[in-house]
Amino acid sequence: MGLKKPKLFRILFILGFIVVSTLSFVPVAYCGEERVQIVAEDFGSYDFNNNVFKAQGNVVITSEDFILKSDELWVNLSTSEAELKGNVSLIQGEQEVTGRFLSYNLETGEGNFEEARTEILLADETGTLFVFGNAVELDDESYTVEKATFTTCELENSHYHIATKKIEVILGKRVIIKGVTYYEGKIPIFYWPYLVIPLDTMDEDRFFNLPVVGYGEYEGYYMLNTFNYYFNENSYGNIHLDGYSNLGVAIGAKHNYDLKKLGKGSLHLHGLPGYADILSKKAWNHELKISNLTLKTNTSEENSWMRQEFTTKNSVALNLPRLKTELWYNYKLTPRLLVHRLEEYGGLWSQNLTKDWKLDLRGSFTERETTQTLRLIDYLGETTYVKDKHKFTLAVQQQVNPDLFESEVQPWRSIQRIPEFKWENSDFGAKKSPFRSQLVVGRYQERPVLTKQSRVFGQLSLKSQTWRPFDKTRVTYQGDLSTSYYGDRKQQTWTYGRVSVSQELVKGLRLTNTYRRRDVWGFTPFRFDQQKPLQDLGFELSYTNSKLRTSVNSRYDFLSEGFSPLIFRANWKATKSLSFDLYGYHDLNTKETLTLVPMVDYKTEDVGFKLGLRYHPTTKTVERIDSRISVPVGKTWRVGYESIFEPLNQEFIQGHVTLTRDLHCRTLELNYDHVEKRVALQYTINAFPNMPIGWDSKEGMSLFDLDEVTDIIGGIE
Repeated sequence: MGLKKPKLFRILFILGFIVVSTLSFVPVAYCGEERVQIVAEDFGSYDFNNNVFKAQGNVVITSEDFILKSDELWVNLSTSEAELKGNVSLIQGEQEVTGRFLSYNLETGEGNFEEARTEILLADETGTLFVFGNAVELDDESYTVEKATFTTCELENSHYHIATKKIEVILGKRVIIKGVTYYEGKIPIFYWPYLVIPLDTMDEDRFFNLPVVGYGEYEGYYMLNTFNYYFNENSYGNIHLDGYSNLGVAIGAKHNYDLKKLGKGSLHLHGLPGYADILSKKAWNHELKISNLTLKTNTSEENSWMRQEFTTKNSVALNLPRLKTELWYNYKLTPRLLVHRLEEYGGLWSQNLTKDWKLDLRGSFTERETTQTLRLIDYLGETTYVKDKHKFTLAVQQQVNPDLFESEVQPWRSIQRIPEFKWENSDFGAKKSPFRSQLVVGRYQERPVLTKQSRVFGQLSLKSQTWRPFDKTRVTYQGDLSTSYYGDRKQQTWTYGRVSVSQELVKGLRLTNTYRRRDVWGFTPFRFDQQKPLQDLGFELSYTNSKLRTSVNSRYDFLSEGFSPLIFRANWKATKSLSFDLYGYHDLNTKETLTLVPMVDYKTEDVGFKLGLRYHPTTKTVERIDSRISVPVGKTWRVGYESIFEPLNQEFIQGHVTLTRDLHCRTLELNYDHVEKRVALQYTINAFPNMPIGWDSKEGMSLFDLDEVTDIIGGIE
């Protein structure tokens, strides 16, 4: 028997979207040509008089896009009404919804799924969302879910859940959630009377947020609350209600609007009533499009204990198929910073004259105010023509500082191109030529030294090439030949080459040598193209196996006849739980080991311990000691301590004790920082939804959290 494709998978859509609006299921249209197969273990019967089909015993309905299972099935083929009873299961792809009873009209798409349950795997495998809807009513335009709950706790009696009185989903437009309550066990903690999540916008303001609670030195203890509202896709936003123990109650709102022909944008106001100097935030963003013309403004002002700043960015742009023009004005006022005022006017003109020929014009005026006012005029005119593998560029660029003649301070360094012609070529008659060249002719003025000369520059380059003479040997090489002629008859010529040979000596052991050389003849009147002779040989020896990873590298400079610092690093995984790290910094010229950083890391399912220190063998002093430890206390409690101590100064730059309780799917953490003298409490749900509670301790950089060796061992330029 032929049946039209049901729309039952919509249940999956609403149950998933109850919590995460980023999850969606694409509805499937009716398809009269598709047939479904019905199989029942016990019996199946057909009433010819009433046109009713019945089946019982592990009933399975199979379609191209879904599988339905139940204990009993009843279908009226005249009215297209179907009922499934007992252990009802709907499988759509990898998603499954179960329930007690399902009634559905195969023709109209209307139906009701009672006691529907499903599990949704959250993004990045952060957990599983368990969703329950007491009753799901379906039709073509919307879904309504009565008394829906969801949680990430897998226990039958979940530790926490979020409950709603009613959820209405209007397809492609919005989700309306009424009576949202967060329960810790059976105790209600937070309540939102009304939430709306738009489906027709990707704006971040569509999401609702759980309250954020925390402590700050200036604001004291605080609770930040955000409530969103939604009138339609052209008018929505959120309201802020924040409480600070030291400041009082702050209120605010951000409204997003779309005025169609008059443009779209947002307006944001937030602050303490009557105390604008303590906390005040204002912002207005607007974008207006008139045919190919776009006007934008982005203006904001903030006065708080953290920042005092006023910023406005404004632009008008014209975009045509072969032409783009733009004018802009930017202004920034930051009284507390060194550069307390920055102002810029600018414009650009970019036009495709032909398919291969392009013209770019750009100019700006900048005024920067510190202890004095400094101005800069910058303009660039450039035209480019591209044909096959040839590129021709003619450019004129100048940067003029009107204050250079009045001030000894010359903060801008620049190169004036008045003008410059460049020809770049990568076609040498071969399909895959490794060579490329460029010829540059121009007149330049360099600031602040005010050197002005003509210059002809030519370069022939060999792109990086790789050669494998043997299976375990890799040779990489590249180079170039360059020369410059100047108007005062000076000349500068140089060659540069780089060869690297990487050889696997035995399994896991590799030696890499890199030789670089630059030879320079002649002189240049400029600084920007001044070349310095170079000749050095670098090496790196590394060894890796399942438990040990080591490497040592350095470089010898033939011109200065000296070595660069030798850096040694090693990691030994002694056991599954225990590992050792060692970083070293050795001066081959003085034969002194300047820095050693040993670390030990021990970690089991219950205990975590790390200890590291920075030691200077020459002075026989320990510069700093980093420690991190975490141990269980009982079944659900854990104590941790993390610190950075400087023995020379006899002081801690970081140190805090953490007491954590594992509440199964949630975590409660008490943190005391004995350096900053701060206390913080943090409650976190381990998967969605997540409610972090703020902590603003000014922590120092830990050795354990740095990746770069130079950052770990310090003292290397």
